[in-house]
Amino acid sequence: MPANIYGTTESSLGWHGQTILMRPHLAEQAVLRRLPLPGLEPRGAVALRLPGLTLIGAHLGLARSSRRAQLARITAQASRIADDHIVMMGDFNEWRDDRGLESLAGFRVIAPGPSWPAPLPRLRLDRMAMSTNLHILETGVFNEAGARDASDHLPIWARIRFP
Repeated sequence: MPANIYGTTESSLGWHGQTILMRPHLAEQAVLRRLPLPGLEPRGAVALRLPGLTLIGAHLGLARSSRRAQLARITAQASRIADDHIVMMGDFNEWRDDRGLESLAGFRVIAPGPSWPAPLPRLRLDRMAMSTNLHILETGVFNEAGARDASDHLPIWARIRFP
């Protein structure tokens, strides 16, 4: 059964949707850090370090200028705290594939499929950005029972292999 490493609370202004689930034996090794983000509205990211892997969960702002600044902050922080493989994921709130993601030039960016809005997904707002040396085995959008009720976004997922 997964263990909830970090969840939002009633006083979590800006920390929307920041939950990372993992198996208990991995959770025992995890170190969590909050990353405040710049922008017009309160936003934040969480960085979870495991041996050999850093996961960053983010919910970026609605304005493209804020998203650009937030991704620049996240990638700068990632280079300081991670000396290993990096996976960033979450609601990037970016409608386009050809702009707004410039700070992720050194990463492989994946949008597995339409994930928003959950009742009738049409847009690929949720993405992952991974170190280029990680091997992506498969990706997808989780669309099983309860997923549409849990959030206005469907969860995205990936199976990866370390080199």
